[in-house]
This record gives sequence, C-alpha cells and structure tokens, in this order.
Amino acid sequence: MAVKTKRTILNDSAVYNRGTRVFKAIIAMEIGTADLVTGGSVVPLCELPPEAIVTSIKALNDDLDDNGTDLIVDIGIWKAKKGVSLDEIIGNEALAEELDIDIYVDGMTALQGAVTTLTEYLGSGTNAVDLDDRFKTVRVLAGVTLGEDPFKYFLGMKTIVAAGATIIGAGVYFEVEYVQG
Repeated sequence: MAVKTKRTILNDSAVYNRGTRVFKAIIAMEIGTADLVTGGSVVPLCELPPEAIVTSIKALNDDLDDNGTDLIVDIGIWKAKKGVSLDEIIGNEALAEELDIDIYVDGMTALQGAVTTLTEYLGSGTNAVDLDDRFKTVRVLAGVTLGEDPFKYFLGMKTIVAAGATIIGAGVYFEVEYVQG
C-alpha cells in the first residue's frame, strides 16, 4: 500500500550574532511512495525569506532506492502563493512554481543508499551555486524583482526517478541554515 509523505518541522529557531540573525530549520520527513518519489514531485523543505542567504544544507537519510542507482535529487528555490501551506504542495506541484530547481544542490545521489552521518550538500553538483554567488540572497539567485509579492519562497527537493525504478518509503532528515541581516 502506498504511503503519503509526512513533513515535520522539529525546530525553526533564530540566533542573533552581531546584528545578523542566523536561522536553522530542522526538517524530518517520512517519505511516502504515493506522492513523492514515484511521481517525481517537489517536496518543500522549509520557507525562506526573500532576503535570506542559505549557508548550509545538511542531510542524513535511510535508503530510499532499493536498486541503488535510480533516484537523484535536486534542491532549489520555488515559490507559492502566500495562502498555500507548504504541506499542501506535497503531491500537488501545480500549487508551486520552480524558480531555480537545482541552484543549491544538483544531482544528489545520497538517497540511493543510507547516509548515517550528517553531510553537507550545499553547492554540490554541476549546476549548483558557485562560490561567487554563495552569498547572494534567495531573491537575487531566483531572479525575482523586489515588487513581486503575494508569494512566499521555499527550499524544494525535486526527485528524478529512472523508469521502472522501485522506490521505497523511508526517513529523511534535513538541517537548513540561513542568515538574514
């Protein structure tokens, strides 16, 4: 029986350091097969303010790919109307629009096997943000103009599944850090 994805924000905290706010969102998910990996849907990780600078994306996970070669993940910037809950977007990608699907992580293969040590993925892959752009805001990286409101921006994980792949539901844990001056 197919299971739906359940997303839980364990901690969404801010620490002040010399005038800069450092935020950390801790996201735990039970990835289901009914709405995520088999359909290649976007899964929202956390909301991001337009002026945020993402400084870290760490993850650990169970094995979601029983073949070990069929599941690839991109992490990028997406937007949705302010009235839409991020949980509503899981399995209903029509409620969101991709701005840059792989700006932070491109071609992550970690979900193909269990990763039991918290690992940094920000900037990994060929299309991911390079060092020159590392300290640009979400708005600038996504090419969004200042007046573009009634939208909220979020970090979205997009899965790419090979044809005929057998994907299994399992747990994924993310820590996302960003700063906002």
